[in-house]
Amino acid sequence: MPEAPMAEMTYKDRLKLDLFPTIWCPGCGIGTIMMQLAMTLDEMKLDERNTIIVTGIGCTGRMGGYLKHEAVYTLHGRTLPVAEAIKTVRPEMNVIVVAGDGDTASIGGNHLIHTIRRNAPVTVLCNNNEIYGLTGGQTGPTTPTGTKTLSSPGGNPNTPINLQGLVRSSPQALYAKSTVYHQLHLRNVIKEAIEWPGFSFVDITSQCIENNGRRIGFASANEMLTFYRKTYKRAPKDATQLNAFEIGTVYPAEHPARNGHGADVARPAALPDQPAGPMSSATESPGERGPTAPEAATTVVEPRTDDDKARRRAESVERAALMAKLSPEVKMRVAQREITLPQALAEAGLDIPEWLRTGASAPADTPQPAGDVERSARDVDPGSEHKAELDAHKGEAAAEGRDLVGGAPGGGTQPIAPGTAEDAKPASAADPKEAKRAEAQRKLAIMQQLPSELKLRVAQREISLEDAMREAGVSDEG
Repeated sequence: MPEAPMAEMTYKDRLKLDLFPTIWCPGCGIGTIMMQLAMTLDEMKLDERNTIIVTGIGCTGRMGGYLKHEAVYTLHGRTLPVAEAIKTVRPEMNVIVVAGDGDTASIGGNHLIHTIRRNAPVTVLCNNNEIYGLTGGQTGPTTPTGTKTLSSPGGNPNTPINLQGLVRSSPQALYAKSTVYHQLHLRNVIKEAIEWPGFSFVDITSQCIENNGRRIGFASANEMLTFYRKTYKRAPKDATQLNAFEIGTVYPAEHPARNGHGADVARPAALPDQPAGPMSSATESPGERGPTAPEAATTVVEPRTDDDKARRRAESVERAALMAKLSPEVKMRVAQREITLPQALAEAGLDIPEWLRTGASAPADTPQPAGDVERSARDVDPGSEHKAELDAHKGEAAAEGRDLVGGAPGGGTQPIAPGTAEDAKPASAADPKEAKRAEAQRKLAIMQQLPSELKLRVAQREISLEDAMREAGVSDEG
């Protein structure tokens, strides 16, 4: 049977298309969850007259604003008590909670426990991207052990919360697991969860490429989806518990025939192999070379500013435009990481933009055009007078061919800063090393009398020390 054209798909009537595009990052999995929910609601003939959406704080909480349904935007972690209150007052309504794993299992964890215990007749769709995405990528309650995040740069030392174990602690609750890649399966389990008369929970593995995926070794959202496709398998029909990397629905004991929803095959003896390289890990998430990476203890991840995020988004758009200029064969080589994008542009005889040669994400081996000097990824920011003085001292040390703290290459040690300019006058000793050391002390004494701005200009060799002295009105005699 041919697929229906997009124009004939009535699920669009469930969406506020005039508000599109959404505010979610490109490649985010939340949009997929919203589309599958809209399709399910359309198939079940559910609308604003019989269904209420409750959302929490976080990226996922924005979903209610794009659906043509009665929606409640609650306080952080308070989706479930609000949903229970609505269901108590209007028991004929379908109440669907859509929230992230942090909102549901962290600040809302206590409410989750007691909503399960009371078997409240509400449906929870949990966007489980294993990270606090809205705030930049901190460790969340479902972050796998060993995963590097902003708040755990050495790898998460804790065990992730067992959502299936929590839900299955009730003999009446329904638990389902799916991913944003398995879209038909996701629609089916959402429908089953809505139809369930008691508490139902759909745990949806979803990608957050911007604030989690790239940090754990994925190059793109498509690569994360490919990982889901290769790794997650349907559970056997007789499954009463879903193992890691298994998707399916686990009903209470009185409905054993409806468990699993997979092919009638034996349960695999072990988990499927994960991809080799930076995506390998001992946990359910690929991580970055696993929790025992030797450099984990020294790795520090700096939080990104809004300007940095905006710049990276602009670079992503420009990168796509550059890729469009390349031949399909070269694009494939870049995608497979055989060569970098700058190398591909150089081979094709195309200009390499400045941001791609010097930006924060530029490869170390980016070709430099003739006559250009490779610059730092960002301009020098002294930050404080102390840093400016240190930069000035480093500049002087480099100019004189000596090390800042002693030893090679200059052969002389860093002199102790003299108390006055008189102390720093050249010695009359015949020893060349002593004369050089005395001259260095004299220059340091003069540098200490200069303003921070002039020190930095001298260190960057914009002006000479003598010009700086004249500009500041400083003499050798102090």
